[in-house]
Amino acid sequence: MRFNTIRQIHKQLNVIGIQNRRLHFCSLKVPYVSTVLKHSIENKFVTAKQVFFFSNTFNAKGEAEIMSGENKSLIVNYNGILEAQKDKSILIIDVREPSEINETGKLPGSIHIPMGDVTNTLTNISKEDFVQKFNKSKPDNETKIILSCRSGKRSGMVQEELQKIGYKNVYNYIGGWLDWESNQK
Repeated sequence: MRFNTIRQIHKQLNVIGIQNRRLHFCSLKVPYVSTVLKHSIENKFVTAKQVFFFSNTFNAKGEAEIMSGENKSLIVNYNGILEAQKDKSILIIDVREPSEINETGKLPGSIHIPMGDVTNTLTNISKEDFVQKFNKSKPDNETKIILSCRSGKRSGMVQEELQKIGYKNVYNYIGGWLDWESNQK
């Protein structure tokens, strides 16, 4: 089963990843243990009795690495974003739509590239044009990139896209703007 399919089923949870046939997930505030997962087998949805364990796998920098099939699902939490904002070598990209940015502002220390433009921007714009447009160095395949959106779902999809084209150090800020905003109060 694909990671995004599970994510859509559990819309009220932030799915962290799948490891050793266990689903790792949490809400914005509290870890959960669930006993039911709906999954697709030959295009039919069935209910499977499985136990999912939350695993607090974040390191001291607020980062975690979970394997999901062939891709690594690298994630950061609020503390990880705070650390990243202090490090000029890390590129933080807010992938929300312009209307969302106009309403709330972008994540501090980030650049704004809408979700649908990220791959094209990173692959087709020259280094000089990138610096001129965003006032940041254009990332290479080894640069640490953190993606953020409203809740972490869209940025997770962009993360998968960037991994497919060769970016090896792409993280998803789980919780996104909603988590940032709730921690600022």
